[in-house]
Amino acid sequence: MDKLLKQRILCVEDDPSLRSLIDQNLRFEGYEVLLAEDGLKGMELVENERIDLILLDLMLPKMSGIELCKQLRAKGNRVPIIMLTARDATEDKIRGLKTGADDYLSKPFDLMELLARIEAVLRRGKGITAYKESYQLGNIHIDFREQSIRKGEEVLKMTQQESLLLKYLVHHEGKILSREEIFQDIWGHDHLYSMRTIDTHITKLRQKIEEIPSKPRHILTVHRVGYRFVG
Repeated sequence: MDKLLKQRILCVEDDPSLRSLIDQNLRFEGYEVLLAEDGLKGMELVENERIDLILLDLMLPKMSGIELCKQLRAKGNRVPIIMLTARDATEDKIRGLKTGADDYLSKPFDLMELLARIEAVLRRGKGITAYKESYQLGNIHIDFREQSIRKGEEVLKMTQQESLLLKYLVHHEGKILSREEIFQDIWGHDHLYSMRTIDTHITKLRQKIEEIPSKPRHILTVHRVGYRFVG
């Protein structure tokens, strides 16, 4: 827990009572906390301060949580983001995750669950961001920071989730990885994504890096287990 005590969390929430409650509890747990009451202030703090994780309300004045998240990802900022959403706003949760959020939590939420989600996202984020930022696969150059795959003059873009998955596979090159292991390390156990998400992303990645996607040479299926990456 010593390393987590030094983590700095930005809470962007327009409800002053909830903002204060989160602030008090996170500080009690040893986190450093920065607060913003609207999206523009949140963006300003992200651009000028060291931030390890953002708690981001979906509905904010001046700039919505979705727009803030979208702009950060467009700029290449990969700081972990947990969206705070209305309990039944399933469509908004999906929008947030597709925009680049790492997790979501429905209001009203239990503070112990919030702390558990924060620890899990920080743990996952630290592990994956520590991996190499680029990889050469024959004549294919993979840039994880830019989320791109260059094949000669052709440049293909990856989604954030595709990039995380490929980075994870590359880091564990040669190792057989179960679907459960991949899912837990990248998406966590409690997420809108399902196990089928892995297979969907694998299919899309094969279309981008394999010469013949139907006969992959690099992202191999291990029957009834999962996948293995071979360079």
